[in-house]
Parts: sequence; structure tokens; C-alpha cells
Amino acid sequence: MKIYFDGFKRILCSLVFALLIVNLAEAGVKTINPEKRVDIRKLIELTGLEEVVILSADSVVDRIFPILKKAIARDNPAVTDAVLAIMKRTTLSLVKRQISSPGGLVDRVIPIYDRHYTHNEIRALIKFYESPLGKKMASIRPEITKEGIVVAEQWVRYLEPLLIQAIEKSLEKEGYVVIKKEPK
Repeated sequence: MKIYFDGFKRILCSLVFALLIVNLAEAGVKTINPEKRVDIRKLIELTGLEEVVILSADSVVDRIFPILKKAIARDNPAVTDAVLAIMKRTTLSLVKRQISSPGGLVDRVIPIYDRHYTHNEIRALIKFYESPLGKKMASIRPEITKEGIVVAEQWVRYLEPLLIQAIEKSLEKEGYVVIKKEPK
């Protein structure tokens, strides 16, 4: 079975960028106190960043892969649901492995925490996340994230017709003629 990846590469790169919306790489990052780096890593672990990123990645993959299938299925009859399942599993596995690997997401987020928090603040946050309330907050964060993703998707669907209407009005106000397609 041959699968042509010509258009797939661009779509997959878009997926990776969608998963990691923010460009966290920085040139000339200052040296971070090694003790503070260890504490930041501990704080990131306590707050459950990995679980939240995996949930977000899973949500993005669930939305992107049906689009991906339509985009490449015409030229690739071998792209079946089984092939897409392999691609999804591989994508999520790679994302999961790369979160904590050297140079991965955690390493790229540490300088952000370093810039915004003093070492004493990091220690205080660790103390909070080790407290009963902090542990509860970290343990329910994935569930709150799941629910938040659903709410955000509903909100986007609500905004879509409003946005289309607003854009049409803005274009018409600027002298453009908006031609609407008749529904099929």
C-alpha cells in the first residue's frame, strides 16, 4: 500500500504548530540558577503540565485528523481509518515523549517561569501545590481542561456565524462586494 505524503507534510507541520501554539524557543537565553531550574521543573510537574498538554494535543488531533483525511484521501486511497489511527497514535506518542525530553516543552517553558517568578516565589508555589488545596487544584486541572475545551469549541461554533457576518459587513463597508454561495 502506498501513501503519498506530498500534501501531508504541510498538514502535519500545521498540526505540530497547532499543538504548540506559542513559539517558546529563544535565542540568547540567560543562564538559570541550577537550583531554581530544578525547582521550576518540580513546580511544572506538580501543576500537571504534561497531562494538560496531552489532553490539548488529543483534542487538536481529534479535530485536525478528519480534515487531514479529507485533504489527502483523494490522492491516497490507501488512507483508511486504520492508517489515520496509526498516524494519530504515533503523533500523540511523539508529543508525550517530547514534553519532558531534553530540549522538549518543559525545557522550553522553564525560561518563561524564570522570567516571571523569583526563586522564592517558585518555592512558595511548590509549597502551595504540595498542600491539600494545591494537590486538589493540580488533580482536577485535567478535568477542568477537558471541560474548558468543550466550552471553547461550543463558543467557537457560536462565534462563527457572528464573525462571518461581521467580516461581510466590514468588507461591504470598505467597498467590497461579497458574493455568497448558495447552499447545496
